[in-house]
Amino acid sequence: DEWELMKTHAERGHEILKGSGMVLLDIGAIIALTHHEKWDGSGYPAGRSRDEIHIYGRITALADVFDALGSERCYKRAWPLNEVLAYIQDQSGSHFDPRLVSLMMENLEQFLEIRARYSESGQVASSQAG
Repeated sequence: DEWELMKTHAERGHEILKGSGMVLLDIGAIIALTHHEKWDGSGYPAGRSRDEIHIYGRITALADVFDALGSERCYKRAWPLNEVLAYIQDQSGSHFDPRLVSLMMENLEQFLEIRARYSESGQVASSQAG
């Protein structure tokens, strides 16, 4: 089915990027393979949990959800920052590494600055914080 096919992108991306001998592409291969794994083991493709998930994947998973929820897309509106943060905190210990969530919250202003600097639209949902 379509969901099973979609889930193959993690392994396919890993296969494309691995073994290049280039550090950046090797890091990309690790990220491709692990960014959909979840802290509690309910992710894919391998159902890895906790520290079995490479730190690159754990960081990317958190950054990906933060960006996806807080960004407007052609098919959805951006969530307000307070809702994004509430979701991330709610998923701490299940979807996300709780240590990384704590670090993100402690350094939120830096996250927002980086997001604004590299945003595709130049607009950040932080103005919607409440």
